[in-house]
Amino acid sequence: MRVTYIYHSCYLIELAECSLLFDFYKDVPRGDGSVWIEDYLLAKERDLYVFCTHSHADHFNPFVLTWKKAKENIRYIFSEELLQSGSVKEGDALFLKKGEMFKDHRLSVKAFGSTDVGGSFLVRHDDKLIFHAGDLNNWHWNEEVNKREALAFENSYLCELELLSEATNRLYMVMFPLDPRLGKEYMKGAEQFVTRIKTDYFLPMHFGEEYGKANRFEGIAAEHGAVFLPLSHAGQSFKLE
Repeated sequence: MRVTYIYHSCYLIELAECSLLFDFYKDVPRGDGSVWIEDYLLAKERDLYVFCTHSHADHFNPFVLTWKKAKENIRYIFSEELLQSGSVKEGDALFLKKGEMFKDHRLSVKAFGSTDVGGSFLVRHDDKLIFHAGDLNNWHWNEEVNKREALAFENSYLCELELLSEATNRLYMVMFPLDPRLGKEYMKGAEQFVTRIKTDYFLPMHFGEEYGKANRFEGIAAEHGAVFLPLSHAGQSFKLE
């Protein structure tokens, strides 16, 4: 398995017989004059699954829907919020509400909730569970709102986290926000996540250009038995077992 950080909340996961792309925002260079998605991924023969958790512009680029012109073996799996928001049309994708599932001969996908719009996805491939959080996080904003509001935001997150933990107590890979805009406790939601659910690999996202701040979570992840994949640039790849 190869995992590549594309940009923001977008990750590419390349498996033996297919590829998974989550929350594409914009393409990035590969270092040889080409770009990751249009030049590399769309040219691969393997089947491609394109996931989108919600319609925010930093998670959904409508350009993804043009890819089916260049690649026939592509499947779009979106949160139903994209349809409700008017960002896409009925026939553009398979839309999942919270709690709904998709299954084919190689993947099973279940939609979970979010503490913002849209949802999150739990993907099973063989014996591995992969979770992309979308905008699910403890958006406490405790340096900007009063204590009561901050606690309400946190409780909403903990409820969603509990629902996920009821489905599984261990995840192979988690893609989760580490957003420094939250202030001093920007890692709180991520720490609550790895405390509640055993995580093998933790992949940071939603941190903009603040690579150093995202990578500060490495020590906390290690305390809970998770391998943190530190990032230094867009288009960075890792080979995993």
